[in-house]
Amino acid sequence: MRRGFVAVLAIWLAACAPTYLGSTPQHPYSLEDFPVFTSPAGAPLYGRQRYEERRWTDIARGPSWSLGFSITLEFGFPPRPPVPFPDPVERCRWATQHEQPAPLVRLVLLEAPPGFGVGLEQASYRLHCGRLEQDSRGFEVLRYTTWLQVLYRFDLPAVPPQGVRVAHTRYASNLGTYRLRWQLWEGDRLLAEEDRRFTLTAGR
Repeated sequence: MRRGFVAVLAIWLAACAPTYLGSTPQHPYSLEDFPVFTSPAGAPLYGRQRYEERRWTDIARGPSWSLGFSITLEFGFPPRPPVPFPDPVERCRWATQHEQPAPLVRLVLLEAPPGFGVGLEQASYRLHCGRLEQDSRGFEVLRYTTWLQVLYRFDLPAVPPQGVRVAHTRYASNLGTYRLRWQLWEGDRLLAEEDRRFTLTAGR
């Protein structure tokens, strides 16, 4: 009886343990908010980033057919292949969020200290719907947002690499800060080049 109670208590305590930012795919860092990430040596780290976020306006007349044009409300972006939401008006009648996988997205590693790595945990196109409204001509107007969302997994070594120059910070427990660089591609089109630093610690 006592053993069973101890086992149940251990499971309950594990379930109640705090989830640290970046420690799971469900609680990733935002690459926009953190130029330097901190993690214990040997533990994977997860980070999320949005790319090519666009705001669009689509005009349709009634639920059965749509006029085949959309205009972007943002400028200065290079043309991009169409994301897999060819009829956002119809999609947005049923839900406010949609997601499709992005199979052509890939990663190219440019620089990594020994034992460090970065991979694509998930890449998907996202659609966020605004409200369907009707203008004075009876046309339905939908404003919506699309973007590419990428979830990265960063693999960190259990032991800090030897002979690698590090930039120590003000924390006494730091084992060093290391640089990772990579490119994100969609087919043969370069989307972004990322440069992030990682601070290893002996423990949380």
